[in-house]
Amino acid sequence: MRRIGGMAAALVLFSAAPLVAQYFGQNKVQYSNFDFRIIETEHFDVYYYPAERTGALDAARMAERWYARLSRILHHQFQGRKPIILYASQSDFQQTNVLDATGEGLGGVTEFAKHRMLLPFTGSYAELEHVIGHEMVHQFQYDVISRGRIGAGMQTYIHANLPLWFIEGMAEYLSVGPIDPHTSMWLRDASLEGHLPTLEELTYERVFPYYFGHAIWAYIGEKWGDESIGQILQASVQTGAEGGFKRTLGITLDDLVSEWRDAVQTTYLPQLADHYRARRIAQPLLTEKRSEGTLHIAPALTPDGREIAYFSEKNNFFVDLYLADAETGRVLRRLVKSTLNSNFESLRFINSAGSFSPDGRYFAIAAKHNDRDDLVILDIKKDREERRIRIPLSGLTTPSWSPDGKQLVFTGYDGGLSDLFIVNADGSGFHRLTNDKYADLQPSWSPDGKTIAFATDRGPGTDFEKLTFGNMRLALYHLDKGTIEMLSHMDVGKNINPVWAPDGHSLAFVSDRNGISNLFLYDFETKDIYQLTNVYSGVSGITPLSPALSWAHEADRLAFAYYEDGEYNVYAVDNPRSLKRQPYQAPAVPLVASLLAAERRAIAGDTPAQASAAKGTPAATEPRAGGSIYRSPTGGGFRSSSTPSPTSDTSALATVSVKSLIDSSPALPDTSEFTFKPYHTRFTPDYVAQPTIGYERDNFGRGFFGGTAIALSDMLGNHTLLFSGAVNGRLSEAQVLAAYVNQTHRMNWAIGGSQQPLYFYLPTTVQQTCYSNCPPPTGLPTP
Repeated sequence: MRRIGGMAAALVLFSAAPLVAQYFGQNKVQYSNFDFRIIETEHFDVYYYPAERTGALDAARMAERWYARLSRILHHQFQGRKPIILYASQSDFQQTNVLDATGEGLGGVTEFAKHRMLLPFTGSYAELEHVIGHEMVHQFQYDVISRGRIGAGMQTYIHANLPLWFIEGMAEYLSVGPIDPHTSMWLRDASLEGHLPTLEELTYERVFPYYFGHAIWAYIGEKWGDESIGQILQASVQTGAEGGFKRTLGITLDDLVSEWRDAVQTTYLPQLADHYRARRIAQPLLTEKRSEGTLHIAPALTPDGREIAYFSEKNNFFVDLYLADAETGRVLRRLVKSTLNSNFESLRFINSAGSFSPDGRYFAIAAKHNDRDDLVILDIKKDREERRIRIPLSGLTTPSWSPDGKQLVFTGYDGGLSDLFIVNADGSGFHRLTNDKYADLQPSWSPDGKTIAFATDRGPGTDFEKLTFGNMRLALYHLDKGTIEMLSHMDVGKNINPVWAPDGHSLAFVSDRNGISNLFLYDFETKDIYQLTNVYSGVSGITPLSPALSWAHEADRLAFAYYEDGEYNVYAVDNPRSLKRQPYQAPAVPLVASLLAAERRAIAGDTPAQASAAKGTPAATEPRAGGSIYRSPTGGGFRSSSTPSPTSDTSALATVSVKSLIDSSPALPDTSEFTFKPYHTRFTPDYVAQPTIGYERDNFGRGFFGGTAIALSDMLGNHTLLFSGAVNGRLSEAQVLAAYVNQTHRMNWAIGGSQQPLYFYLPTTVQQTCYSNCPPPTGLPTP
C-alpha cells in the first residue's frame, strides 16, 4: 500500500483497490503510551519499547545484514544514521503519530522527511525480514535523492517523479529476489486474460504496480545484471526514469516494457497446456456476477455447507463481513459493518479468517477494538454480537472451534511473536500452548478434539542464531501430551492453511511446491501427499500467507479462494478427496521462472526437446542485431544485454547478484556491539519553506517583503513545533505564527499564538460636493 510521502511494504501490498481506504473516516487514537528506547547499531537507531525487546534485537541484526546486502548491490553507502521504529503488533502500529497507518493493508512504511522506517511485527520472522529489506530499499532511494542529507532533496524528489512501479518494484525485487510464485500468479493471470500492463498503465497507476514492478526489475536484473540497478537509480534521480534507463541501458522505457511483455507471454502462455482454470474441477460460488464485488476472501462454510461467510467490498468502498447462500452465491446479509461500528475498527481480513461453531449458530472472528484485538462471537441466527472476549494480547487471528463447541484455538501475538492459545467459549480458561520465536499460524482443531494442525516455520531451515528461516510447513499439536509433530514431505515450498477432512484421516492445505499455489491433501494413513488441483493462476488470498480454505464437515464440501482475471473469487468442490490420484511427485522439469529462457533458446536455435531439457538453464548467446550494450560498473568491460551476467567469483567479470546476496546471508553483528539508550525528545526539522526576501519601492514607501515557515518534531511524532512569518512592508502588519502540538497521549492538545493582519477591500466611490444652493437631502420635502 502507499501513503503520500512514504512507501509501504509488499506485503502488504495488495490488489484490491478498496483496501487503500478500508477505514476512511475513522479516527486514529493513541490508546497506549509507549515507553520507547533506542538500540544503536552501526548504521541505524532502532526505536522499540520493552514488550518487543526480544524481537527488536533480532530486527536490529537483520537491518545491519540488509544494509550489507543493499549497499553492495546499489553501490551506495549511508552518510548518516537511519531510524527504524518498531511496533509489537498491527494495533500498536496503527497508533503511530509519524503518519496515518490506520489502513488494514499497511505492512510497513518509509517516509521522506526523516527517512524513518516504521513497521509492526507480524509474528513471522521471515515476513519481518522481507519488510525490513523492502523498506530499507526506500531508505537507500531517499538517501540517493537527498545526497545523504536527511530532510533535503524534496525538489529533486518532485522533479524526478519516479513512478510507483519503479520505486516499489525495485524494493520488492531487492528484498525478495527473482520472481516468486505469488508474483508469477499475477503474471500468468495477466498473460491469460490480456491484462499485462503497458507503460502508460504502469506510469499512471491504472494497475496495482507492486508485482508487475517486481517482475520488470527481475527482467532487468537477469538481462543486464543486478549491478545495473544502482546505476539506473542514480541516473533517474537526475533525469527521470526515462532518462535513467536510456542513459544506463541504452533503451527507452517504452521499448523495455514492450520487451518485458513479450518475455512474460512467451514464458507463461506455453504453460496453459499443462494447467486449467478452477471451474474445470469446481463450481463458482462467490463471483462478481453472483455476489457482486471483485474481492471474495477468507471463506468459511457452515458445517452443513449451506451458507458461507466471507470478506468482500461488494462493489462498495469498504471491506465488510457478509453471509451468502453456498449454492447460489446470493448475498443474504451483511454480518458486520465495520465502518459504522467502533467495536469493529478492523476485521483483520487480510491475515485472518473466521469459523463457525459445530452447530452452525455462532461465528468467531478477530476484530480490533481500542488498543488490541478481541475474540468476537456472533450469533448468526439472531444477527447480533453474542459475546466479546477480551484477550490479554496485542493481537489474534484465525480462531477455530473445538468439535464440542466449548473452546477456541487461535494464533495470538505477544511482544511481536506468534503462538497458539486456547480460551473457553465463555471467556474463561485462557492459556498458552506454544511459547517461542517460531511462526505458529492458522490453527485448525481436529474432528476428534485431540489435535490441532497449524502452519509453522519450524524445521531444519530455521536458525534464530543465524536468523535464517525455513519454508512454512504443517505441524500437529497433540493436546494430551503437549508435543509438536512435524508432518513429512514438507521440505519444499509454502505449506499453509491446514483444514481437516470430516473423518479426520487427512488434511487439505495450500502449497506452492511446484511453483503454483494449489490444493494438496496429506493422508495420515499412508503419510503421502496428493495434489488435488493443477490450476493455472493460483489458490490464494491477498498475500502468500492469507487463509484461503474451508471444509464443511457435514456436507464434505471444500471452498477455496482463487485468483482469476484480477479478482479473488471463491469456488467449491464436493467430496474433494475424489480428486486424489497418485502420490505427489515433484515435476522432472520445474516451471520456468526465467523471463529470458525462451529468448535464449530461440537465439541458440534449440529444438523443442532441447529447449525442454534446458528449462531454467540460461546459455550464453551472441548479441542480437540492434540489442543494447551494457558496461559493468565493476570494471568488467562491455557485454551484450542478451548475454547473462557472469556470477562466478573466479571470473574476471564476476558481479554480485541479488539472489546470491540473499542466499549467502552476510555476517550478522553480535548484540554485544549495540548501544542501548533511553529515548529523549529532540526536535529536528520536518519541513522548511524556502525563505524569500525582497525589496521593492512603491508609492507608500513599503519596500521590504519576505517570509518562511518551519515545522519541527521529534522522531516519534509526539511533539511538533510550528513557526511561520511573513512581512510585506511594515512589521506591524507582519503575519506571525508559533504553535506547539502534543500528541503523546490519547488527549491531544495544542497551544500557540499568531498575529494576523486584516486587510479589506474599500471600493472607490464618486461623491458630489455642493457649497451653495444645494438640493435638499433625498426623501425630505422641498421648502
